[in-house]
Amino acid sequence: MDTLYTLCRSADNRHAPPLSKEACAEIILCKRSFFADEAGRNPLVAEIQAEGRIRAHEMERFDRAGFGAGPATFFRTHELLRWTRSADVPLLIGEREYPHAEVARMFSRCIPNAKLQHIPWFSLARYSTSLALAWGGTALVAHLFARENGAGMLFDRLVLSRLGVAATAVAVITSALKANRDPRHAAPWNSAMYLDINAALLRRNSDALALARKEFIAQQRPFKKPAFYYALAREVERSGYEAELRARAAQTSSSA
Repeated sequence: MDTLYTLCRSADNRHAPPLSKEACAEIILCKRSFFADEAGRNPLVAEIQAEGRIRAHEMERFDRAGFGAGPATFFRTHELLRWTRSADVPLLIGEREYPHAEVARMFSRCIPNAKLQHIPWFSLARYSTSLALAWGGTALVAHLFARENGAGMLFDRLVLSRLGVAATAVAVITSALKANRDPRHAAPWNSAMYLDINAALLRRNSDALALARKEFIAQQRPFKKPAFYYALAREVERSGYEAELRARAAQTSSSA
């Protein structure tokens, strides 16, 4: 299934900057259509477009940074789903309460690779990818050591046992704390910010909507910190990030 993110990105990819007036008009028309179509079938997108609210009961339990208070956005939804994933608590979109799994499904229609559904701690599905990588990497290293030492064995038993235990422990701990996401896709924080900027400009009826491209939006690589994205999210809520997009588009045009 094409997500709202991938559809909007496909509109961007039809034309490379600098953009002509005709190209801008086509991109804006496509993005408006994509958002309207998804809002018609997805209550989360409809609430975001209406600048409504999304929240959880007793949100102060989860929101230590105070970011949860604010209008419904894709990024705020991501954070609410992330904070409440382990507790599996329902969320309120507008005045209606939805189960956590249902909101995660709505969000996954918009943002690929989020992996925010509740998974029980004892479920092997939570650890399968990390354990497979850990054991596969251990086997490869043990095999290379055995070949290097000329021991005549397929695997070095000492490396296999010690590295295997360490790798398994790391895999279990990291999987318990973080979701296994596909590295081939964009990080969901960046995807959510991209859609929020598009949504903000769409509400403002701004022609900068055509400039809301992934390469024009600030992001952190490779490590991401909430403070960076919280500040960016609040800037988008205040201004729609319009001035920054126009500046980056002008810079691209001058260097072309």
